[in-house]
Order: sequence, then structure tokens, then C-alpha cells
Amino acid sequence: MKWKTSISTKKDGQVYIRGKSLSKMVEEFSFADAIFFILSGKMPSASESKLFNAILISSIEHGVETPSAYVARTVASTGNSVNAALAAGVLTLGEHHGGAGEGAAKLLGSGKSAKEIVASAIKNKERLPGYGHKIYKDADPRAQALMKIADKLKLSGKYVKLAQDIQKELKTQSGKELPLNIDGAQAALLLEIGFDWGLIKSVFILSRLPGLIAHSHEEMTKEKPYRRFEEEDVEYEGPKLEK
Repeated sequence: MKWKTSISTKKDGQVYIRGKSLSKMVEEFSFADAIFFILSGKMPSASESKLFNAILISSIEHGVETPSAYVARTVASTGNSVNAALAAGVLTLGEHHGGAGEGAAKLLGSGKSAKEIVASAIKNKERLPGYGHKIYKDADPRAQALMKIADKLKLSGKYVKLAQDIQKELKTQSGKELPLNIDGAQAALLLEIGFDWGLIKSVFILSRLPGLIAHSHEEMTKEKPYRRFEEEDVEYEGPKLEK
């Protein structure tokens, strides 16, 4: 069986990634630039590099109480290896935790107007990915920080404008104030710098992994084994107990 790839090859004992020598990349690239390059196939400009680095930092961690963190720690606590703990944490990243950026990017790249997108969501009683947050009711500070950097770097374009218009249109059509969250902000900005919508969730996973590594390591080195719920935290709703 043969494989075809445009990502990497080897020649004369050297590894080449998208045509560039890995040895030279080690000398010349930052880690963020190397990720940008291997995913997009192009070198970032100085402004794109700064923005992409900020995107990676913006979702690196969000507390032990997030599903990805406490699941990783729980798996680590039962005697598993770090790769098992990290895999478990990553598997929690779905539509309602870290994965909404993919759906947001699809909407932003759909060619529809903010009015059409919001009207369709309301009509079909659908949740708009990239808007609203369980904790941040008025504004997501991470999204605000990214948008501020994008404006400063002059990288706010049509996708950012559409994302902001959707937020306004949500208020107009539904009366609800649902702020652009970190998933929506990352989606808009990654589209602005040329990323395909299918990579948006993967970028979030890359960003969150260092936080999960830190949590897993802390659990393994600082805590006693075996995490479990306390009985008082569990409310039974089943049939009446027989005597």
C-alpha cells in the first residue's frame, strides 16, 4: 500500500516539512510558526504570527472545573499513564466544550448575511455556535483580548465584521445579549488568516493540551490516587428503595 502526502519527506538523512528542512526550522521557527506552517502550508507574516500565537495562548487553560481538565485528572488519578489521561481529556472536547469554533467557522464562511444566519437559527430553534457562555454573560474577556490584538495588527476583516454583526443581530431579533465567545472569536480570526474551517477545532485542542498536561502532571505528583464523587454530591432519582 502506498501513501501520498504533501506534508513531509526524508532525503539524505534529513526530514523536510512542506519542502523546508526540519533542521533549519529548529533554528529559525518559533513553535507557533511551525504549527501555523505545517497546518496551513504557508509561512505566517509577522502580524499573522503574533495573532496566531495569541490564539494559542487564549485557550491554553480555563480551570480545573472544566470537563477536559477534571476528566484528565480523574483518569490520571486511577493509575493510568499520561497519554491515557490526555486522550481522555481531549475526548471531552465537543460541541459544547471547545468544539463550537468549527460550527461557527462554517456559518461565517457560508456566504449568508448576519440577518439570514440569525433568522434561520431562531426559526429552527438552533443554538448559534460561538455565542454565549456559561460563565461570561456580558463579554468573554478572552475573545475581547483577541479582537483587540487583531485590530491592532490590522487583521480584522470580513469574518470579524460578520461575527460582530451576528452578535448585534441576535440582540435585535431575539432580544438576548449573547456575547461572542472564545470559540467564535478564534473561528473568525483563523478564517481571516487563511485557515480552513476543518482545522478550527484542532487548533483549540493544540491550545488546550499544555493545560491538560499540567493538570495531569499535578494530579500524578501532588494528589493521592483515585478520584470519585462524594456521596452527598449525588442525588438519587430512581425508584423508591425497597426495605
